[in-house]
Amino acid sequence: MKSDGLLKLELKISHLLRWGVLFAGAFMLMGWISFLDFTQNPLAAFHDYREETLSQSLTHAFETHDWGLLLAYLGLMILISLPLLRVLMTGVLFVKQKEKTLAVVAFFVFAILILSFSLGIEI
Repeated sequence: MKSDGLLKLELKISHLLRWGVLFAGAFMLMGWISFLDFTQNPLAAFHDYREETLSQSLTHAFETHDWGLLLAYLGLMILISLPLLRVLMTGVLFVKQKEKTLAVVAFFVFAILILSFSLGIEI
């Protein structure tokens, strides 16, 4: 039988994921709505492809005060970070349950996820 503290931690993890997805979706929706312009062709922005890194895109958005793009990026970063937080908090939950093997596996998966994200980002 699980203790009351472990059930509370599982409930906190559940609430974090639920609210995280809702906040991420809200930020992305607000950012995408700011891109709507019904006075011209909505696909015109996709006519020319420009290759730029994430840091170039963020720098340009800050310089031009493109808050819609920054909100969309914020929502995307929140959405990407949720699985990381889930694995980390699951590892903590396993430590509290004294499940050492599962905790080690969870923290190993967390480390691999961090490594894969850091190797995949072209800044």
